[in-house]
Amino acid sequence: MNYLLFLQAFQDKYKGIQNTQMLFQYLREELQYLILQILYTQMSYPIYFMGGTKLRLSYRINRFSEDIDLALKEPDKSFPAQKWYDELMNGFSSKVTGFQVHGKLNTNRNVIKTTLSFAQILFDTGLSPLKSQTIKIKIELDTNPPTSATYEKRTYRSLNGDYIVNTHDLGTTFAGKLAAVLFREYQKGRDYYDLQWYLQQKTSVKMNFAYLNANALQQGKKEFKNEKEVLSAIAKNVKTLNPDLMRDDLERFVVMSPDSFEQWLANYIPETLELLKAYLSSHESR
Repeated sequence: MNYLLFLQAFQDKYKGIQNTQMLFQYLREELQYLILQILYTQMSYPIYFMGGTKLRLSYRINRFSEDIDLALKEPDKSFPAQKWYDELMNGFSSKVTGFQVHGKLNTNRNVIKTTLSFAQILFDTGLSPLKSQTIKIKIELDTNPPTSATYEKRTYRSLNGDYIVNTHDLGTTFAGKLAAVLFREYQKGRDYYDLQWYLQQKTSVKMNFAYLNANALQQGKKEFKNEKEVLSAIAKNVKTLNPDLMRDDLERFVVMSPDSFEQWLANYIPETLELLKAYLSSHESR
């Protein structure tokens, strides 16, 4: 696929949407699909898709996501970051063409970070009057992942065709989200939105308890004895949430009307506490 075909396919797919902010989110999402297609069809390194964007693209939760989070299967201190980055960038000349994309590589400790900046595409899609305005997507690859992750394969359908992605399975991404809620040093509304989604799945999702404890050990935290202890710690965090911080982080990303979003926000704490109780009850009885 070349750039012009991508633009045409994007406009055809989303022609009924008038909301500029929503179109911006969908454009970023289609670029995420494109990046993942390059990562999984053009590159030689085994990597696993994880995090909130994985949840959105795999299960279509009603919130958009910004970044692409990846992990190796096991720690590799000698992972060739520069070669991996070069293969990614070369994908934009072999798999797709015509995109004005620039990258920046940062090999900070155990996480390889790169930010891809797409120039002119906001102008060409009518989402910005400025040719100079870019849309950026950050990619992070964990080269020292916690142990005990489990996996699944997902088929994604992008504007450039179908492809298969290796991902953390739902139990592992749930445990990863619990770790984010418990150990992140600041409140992030998107973590708590995802938390509620997982809890609403009830018996269909069981946390990967071993992976959660591996996260705890890696971050210098105490291991949990059982799921009840985990959910009790989560409940304490939920009770102290700041709704204004939730709103500031989430309102750009959720697919809700403003009134529905405010109602959801007002009910979040009591509803989530009930969901925590129901989740624990459903898994204790199994």
